[in-house]
Amino acid sequence: MLGGTSLLWVSAMLVTAVEPPTPLGTPSLGAAPTPVGASPRQTTPELLYINFDGAVLQRGCGNDPHYDCSSLAETFDGYVGPYTGNVTQRMSILQATRKAVADFGVRVVTQRPPEDVDYTMVIYGDLGDQDFAGVAPYIDCEDLNLGDTSFTQAFTASNTGSTVILQEAAHTWGLEHVDSVTDVLNPFKAAGLTQSFVDDCFPIVANTSLERTPGSCNQIHTQFCEPGFQNSYREMLLLFGEHVPDVEPPAFELVYPPDESTFVLPTTFILRGAIEDELHPQFYDIEVFNNGQPVGDKRTDVGLEGDLELAITNPEPGDYELRVILTDEGGNASEDTVRFTILPEGSEAPDQEDDEGADPQGATTCSADGGPNGGPAQLLWAALMLAGWRRRR
Repeated sequence: MLGGTSLLWVSAMLVTAVEPPTPLGTPSLGAAPTPVGASPRQTTPELLYINFDGAVLQRGCGNDPHYDCSSLAETFDGYVGPYTGNVTQRMSILQATRKAVADFGVRVVTQRPPEDVDYTMVIYGDLGDQDFAGVAPYIDCEDLNLGDTSFTQAFTASNTGSTVILQEAAHTWGLEHVDSVTDVLNPFKAAGLTQSFVDDCFPIVANTSLERTPGSCNQIHTQFCEPGFQNSYREMLLLFGEHVPDVEPPAFELVYPPDESTFVLPTTFILRGAIEDELHPQFYDIEVFNNGQPVGDKRTDVGLEGDLELAITNPEPGDYELRVILTDEGGNASEDTVRFTILPEGSEAPDQEDDEGADPQGATTCSADGGPNGGPAQLLWAALMLAGWRRRR
């Protein structure tokens, strides 16, 4: 596979293996066909888009991620299947990748950025019968192309997945393989070994035999190291700058029940809140207040790729004003409020419909321990991992 570069999976620990690790194969290194001379730049965070959805690859348009273009399309017969791991696995891979680039101006997202924004895409899924763990189209010295498509096999382990993602992305940013088992750019991945962008100069290697090479991007490498060596940490800082704090609050809206709905006991319904944010999904602190008083303790939940869901079961009759505050990992908060009324058992339900034409009694009605009258309001935290891993539009 000419003109590409890949990271290899080796099942044995590199530092403890009795026999030398056996590589599965790697495409040869090659620099991107672009001129040298542009100054490193970064005024906004670099977006690294992990595409878990797979893609029908387009030919003849370079490696533009906006249109799923790839010069390696033939390698995969024009198609990469979606990642089939569960939500927890995807979230773990995402968080591990974000942690590894936390020092740099790089944001890792799972929602495709807008068409007018440059971004790097790594397609993380079923690559078919391949003898490599990941592959990039070339080494893009100085990241002059501002957006490329690379590929990673569908690993379930977060440590492995994040390392392969970052190595393939890093190749499209101009970083080459190095002879150090501690660095993300090492051409091997070993079980149980955490690799990172290391602030040290390591020898550049051409292949999995760790043969020394002068390197393809010395206009960058030699700013920090002697020729033939690379400091991946310093080059990431040069390209993308330091960490850029997230200061944008998530867009949060309570979408069910409709405001001023009425329910008759016994009843159970789901309080739903739609979340949109560039860094969604992530960890959120969730606080709920009723008529100004806190309901339960602050919660931290993860994996909210679609709606927040909170089950409400047989609260006391009365008027409710629920205020929900959602705070993202950057400390940015959004809130919304909904009002509804709970009527005693046997009351006549008003004739009303929700936005979708469904009975506002909710999805389910049931009895609760203690009966509908006089029982405490029960705001039961539903499983906040939502059905499906989907993008909101």
